[in-house]
Amino acid sequence: MYEMLDPQAFRQRREEMLREAESSRVGALPADRNRRRDLTLAWELERVAGRLLKPLRRAQEISRQVVVTSDEIERARRNEYG
Repeated sequence: MYEMLDPQAFRQRREEMLREAESSRVGALPADRNRRRDLTLAWELERVAGRLLKPLRRAQEISRQVVVTSDEIERARRNEYG
C-alpha cells in the first residue's frame, strides 16, 4: 500500500479511473438525471421555504410568550398611577 508507484503505472491507473468516470457519466440515464434534478429542486425549495418561514415562527413564539390580559393591564395601571 505504501510502496512507491511507478509513474507510468500511476498515470495508467489515473487514465483508467478517468475513463470509468466518463463512461459512467455518459451512460447515466436521462431519468436518473431528471430524478436527481427533481430531488435537488425539492431540497432547495424546502430550504428557501424554511428560511422564509423562520421569522414567522419566531414572531409566533414571541406572541405566545407575551399574552397580556386586560386584567393584567388594569393591575399595571393601578400600580403605576397609584
